[in-house]
Amino acid sequence: MRNQKTHSLHFLTHASKEAGSWPFYQNMKRPDVRVSVFGNSVSLQYPHRVWLYLIGWPRLLVSGFRLARKSLAALDSDAIITVHDHILLLAYKLARLFSRNARRYTLKLVLHGFIYTPRSSALLNKVRGLYFRMLLKNVAMIVCHSKYETPALEKLIDHTKTLVEPVHYGIGEGDVIKEWYRGFAAAQKDDVASPQFSIVTAGRSSRDYATLVAAVEKMPGNVTCDIICDNIVTAPSQLSSDKVTIHRSVYGAAYTQMLIGANAIAIPLGEGEISAGQMVLLHALAAAKPALITETPTSCEYVEPGRLIKLVPPHDVAAMQNALEDIRSQLPLTFTQRLELRQLFEDRFSDAAHSRAVFNSYQKHLF
Repeated sequence: MRNQKTHSLHFLTHASKEAGSWPFYQNMKRPDVRVSVFGNSVSLQYPHRVWLYLIGWPRLLVSGFRLARKSLAALDSDAIITVHDHILLLAYKLARLFSRNARRYTLKLVLHGFIYTPRSSALLNKVRGLYFRMLLKNVAMIVCHSKYETPALEKLIDHTKTLVEPVHYGIGEGDVIKEWYRGFAAAQKDDVASPQFSIVTAGRSSRDYATLVAAVEKMPGNVTCDIICDNIVTAPSQLSSDKVTIHRSVYGAAYTQMLIGANAIAIPLGEGEISAGQMVLLHALAAAKPALITETPTSCEYVEPGRLIKLVPPHDVAAMQNALEDIRSQLPLTFTQRLELRQLFEDRFSDAAHSRAVFNSYQKHLF
């Protein structure tokens, strides 16, 4: 593909049918780069994980097969094919077996945003490892979101054929935060003092909500903590207290609205070696909110500790309480303080920043 003047990029995603209009994909375009996006929207919001396996994943596979067929039918040159989950990769490889275009052109497959999480069962780890080694054969590049994820991924690949490329996670801020920010930037007002200190936390992967709840319980005064988590194992009901509310079914706009309404965002992590918490952290920065996150190799790679961003040791109730108290002591924040948090998001973690980093990786290794 190095001798071609025009490069063709295909993206397959289950994020949205309208994903092609998103800044990430729009920013991948160049005069000599053609971008085609094949998107669908498949909900994976199930009350129990077993339904994800029995219903969600089969739906993803069927949808992915349809997207793959559209992509393959649209080929008219060599192309880089980027898929955004491993089931889409499986669907594309299956669909490729029945495509003439797949045999006519050179295709470079990229798996974007893959996180390989070990399981506690040795047998399950062995089976999953075998599955991913087979699936990742002849994949040109895996884009992960932290350099600390690369050792686990490199055990699954043939280094002569596949590159693992760490690129910081980036997000589209969504309509709710985008609309809020327009008003925030236009008004340029400092925050108003509130008698209540409200904390919001969210996520189901590698969370240590017990430590956060214990810290909140020790804080004096009017303190509330909202836990947004639909996984009963991660956030069991016994964590509830007078200061804590667990929300099982808050998604999308309702979730981001809760972030906007909070005084601070907390991301307590349990497993230091697993890449987790980035999405909630980035949503907090997009909403210009002070954030607390457990200190792990990955979180240290994303942010540095400061007055409004706190990194605390894992499983340390006292440290978490002290960090939250320090944030509370600085409230209400000025417009300038919050703008600094927002600027960090725009410079490093926005869709535009993420697409630039991904494009640079493609240009360096795949063009």
